[in-house]
Amino acid sequence: MVQRGLSIRKGSIIVLLAALILSMISSTEFGIQRAKAASSYKVVGYYPAWGAYGRNYNVTDMDVSKVTHINYAFADICWNGIHGNSDQTGPNPMTWSCQDEVGTINVPNGTLVLGDPWIDAQKSFAGDTWDKPIKGNIGQLIKLKQSNPHLKTIISVGGWSWSNRFSDVAASETTRETFANSAVNFLRKYQFDGIDLDWEYPVGGGLAGNSVRAADKQNYTLLLQKVREKLNAAGIVDGKTYLLTIASSASPTFAQNTELSKIASILDWINIMTYDFNGGWQNISAHNAPLYYDPAAASAGVTNASTFYVAAGVQSHLDAGVPASKIVLGMPFYGRGWANVGTGNNGQYQISSGLPAGTWEAGVFDYSDLEARYINKNGYTRYWNDTAKVPYLYNASNRTYISYDDAESFGHKTAFIKSKGLGGAMFWEFSGDRNKTLLTKLTNDLSSGSGNVDTTPPTVPGNLRSTTKTSTSVSLAWDASTDNVGVTGYTVTYGSTNVNVSGTSTVISGLSPNTSYTFTVKARDAAGNVSGASNAVTVITEQAPVDTTPPTVPTNLRVTGQTSSSINLAWDASTDNVGVTGYTVTYGSTNVNVSGTSTVISGLSPNTSYTFTVKARDAAGNVSDGASITAVTETSGDNNIAPWAPNTSYKVNDLVTYEGKTYYCIQAHTTLVGWEPPIVPALWGLK
Repeated sequence: MVQRGLSIRKGSIIVLLAALILSMISSTEFGIQRAKAASSYKVVGYYPAWGAYGRNYNVTDMDVSKVTHINYAFADICWNGIHGNSDQTGPNPMTWSCQDEVGTINVPNGTLVLGDPWIDAQKSFAGDTWDKPIKGNIGQLIKLKQSNPHLKTIISVGGWSWSNRFSDVAASETTRETFANSAVNFLRKYQFDGIDLDWEYPVGGGLAGNSVRAADKQNYTLLLQKVREKLNAAGIVDGKTYLLTIASSASPTFAQNTELSKIASILDWINIMTYDFNGGWQNISAHNAPLYYDPAAASAGVTNASTFYVAAGVQSHLDAGVPASKIVLGMPFYGRGWANVGTGNNGQYQISSGLPAGTWEAGVFDYSDLEARYINKNGYTRYWNDTAKVPYLYNASNRTYISYDDAESFGHKTAFIKSKGLGGAMFWEFSGDRNKTLLTKLTNDLSSGSGNVDTTPPTVPGNLRSTTKTSTSVSLAWDASTDNVGVTGYTVTYGSTNVNVSGTSTVISGLSPNTSYTFTVKARDAAGNVSGASNAVTVITEQAPVDTTPPTVPTNLRVTGQTSSSINLAWDASTDNVGVTGYTVTYGSTNVNVSGTSTVISGLSPNTSYTFTVKARDAAGNVSDGASITAVTETSGDNNIAPWAPNTSYKVNDLVTYEGKTYYCIQAHTTLVGWEPPIVPALWGLK
């Protein structure tokens, strides 16, 4: 199955600590020539964080003159103070505390965090000084971009091993908001140009212990919409366009379990993983990434042979409504092998058992290793499947079969990209092609042939118009531009402000009431060409309305804890036509202003009855009716251990009570609503 194959492709996330200590610091300098845009095709290469450990393949070893984007793999999602995946069926069943480049951090569930803080941002490479805040691989990527202005870097999140929390993150508005905001913070802090979500997989098909829901199909779309919303808002402030992409499976079930058409309208592009169709998890030798269907595979009993090939994976995305220009085709820089393979048909489509020793892990071979030791060497003979358009190796003496891609098969795949009008190619991963044989072939094929740079701008957008307006926003729409290769987006300009847009409509918000604004639109293509400006449209925003509507009454006011001198209160949030700004808790002649939906009223007298009233406020000064509750404080001395409370700092071994039970603090932290002791075992232990 494709899903199982990915466990090997992206499984080796963290190596032993000893390897970390012994890893060599690269002395390679940034001497790479700046690349010139030779075509509008994207060439996206993954760099795995662990490449800088035992593989001794550093950021500085990449030839970035041949790529447009680098996907850095992987970041992870913090949940209950930890990240990682303890699922014993995975290749890396470990968890770690959530950390940044300084150390352990205390963040809400759903926060994007570094996957391996040491190699990501802490390790000193050549040229790093002790006081440099961000070192490690990410520091090297930042330097690499400074030397190569064409280059964009994207942080990839999840992967096969770390997709266990995606369903939880996508399931609620709160966690989607947390993830999206943390993604913006991550991109700004570590100077990435975009984020790539590698959820393997929505609804099902990943590791057995992953969180999973039938609603993942719709929730994935909601998550991506929220991330896009936050990236667009940040882009306006930062004066740049942040990219949003995903890695998708080529399996038919992925198209069934996602809303691909809706997703495609949100994303800049989709990296489709058109490899790992077959591998050592099967007992029949087959092909890792066949371009076309081979009926002989089906006849031999190869699982899913009629749907598991590159062209079918692309077609399933096209049929689901993904524009061809937003599909970036996955290309493997590695091969897969089978051991004890039958001798018929030169080892192809034969019964097998076990895995041969690979380059770094059993059954998986880097292409540069195949070049050095296997292709027509040491008893291995290269054969060609002209139906599937891929090569393979067979050694009749040791009965080992290896499926892989080479320059010839890459040529067929790049021709396929062009014939289908796809957006480009993605490959996994840089260290598998140390001689740059496949990368050079890929880049040369996806250039414009003669090497000419695309200098043709898109046509001018037509019929710019205002469709609606409010006191703080203007909605705009326009007719699409055309381009010799493809329009990648539009820029809306008003005054000194530029807003980048992917479609042909947008809402410009944050405007002043009763103010005149003049808008124009220009189209962009992948080579950076920009059209002339559209017709100008001048719009006067509406007068600001006077808000006289109070918020709704807070509901479900309740006592959540009490001592001899304090009462803990909580309530359900009010709503407002504009927005609730806070709440006022009144008891006797005392008023306490609160920003959230809970508070601790302290300084009370023991064994005394108090009546509390809560009212909601909005920015215009409107106040809701009140909700009231009466509570009696405990008798002095009856309760020596304070109840757990949100927004409170606790030290290790601090004691609290919650729902009649006593807990001790395991890790120092500041509490949040949702971190109650029974549901956060990483923070609290039952005494």
